[in-house]
Amino acid sequence: MVNFKEFFTISSYEVIEHLSRTENGKNIDEYEVILYNENVSQTENVTIKFKKVSDEITVEKVQTLSYFDQQHPKHPCKICGNEVMVKENSTEELDVYAHNCSFNYEEIEDCLRELVENELLQDGFTQEEFERHYGVNYRDDDNQQYGFYDAQQRDTFYTIFNDNVYHTSYRGPQELRCKFCGMDEELLVVDGAFYQKCTALTPHTNRIIHMIEARKQNEPDVTKR
Repeated sequence: MVNFKEFFTISSYEVIEHLSRTENGKNIDEYEVILYNENVSQTENVTIKFKKVSDEITVEKVQTLSYFDQQHPKHPCKICGNEVMVKENSTEELDVYAHNCSFNYEEIEDCLRELVENELLQDGFTQEEFERHYGVNYRDDDNQQYGFYDAQQRDTFYTIFNDNVYHTSYRGPQELRCKFCGMDEELLVVDGAFYQKCTALTPHTNRIIHMIEARKQNEPDVTKR
């Protein structure tokens, strides 16, 4: 079994196709992505088709693509050593072959969760999207504490304090919601409110604070609860 994380991360990838739909009340996203291998060789990349249903990731197809030309004639895969490949495509300058590297699927799924979180952040946390889809319900600029909510997703609240972003509920842990992460962190209870660190949004805390501050002129005074 090949260690996927040794060769591929989300630092270099491209979304080839992304389709979204809703079935029986569940949000279903289907992706086809290509991850570029920058560690061992420029000649091997991997394409993955997968489905995200709610928070579950299901990998449907994984292929390693090897690219050969006059400067890089056909050779065994530099990732797994496989010599048996099927020609996928061919031009005058380039031959593309496909095979299976027998990657560790748990590592693939972990990588895809990071990729989906990154895509959601790229789409959902531009200043324009924040202005359109998020509200601010608490702001304490002096102490860098803020509360904001997803206006499109019912009862989805977040709080920023101690340089972290937390899912927030005032009614119980069952009311915590987030579309960005798997919600696996430990619960905190403070003054009857329930908090859980958001591992997807926390690395972007400063960016979110800047977006909240940028809309101050258009917001009502929410410096007090």
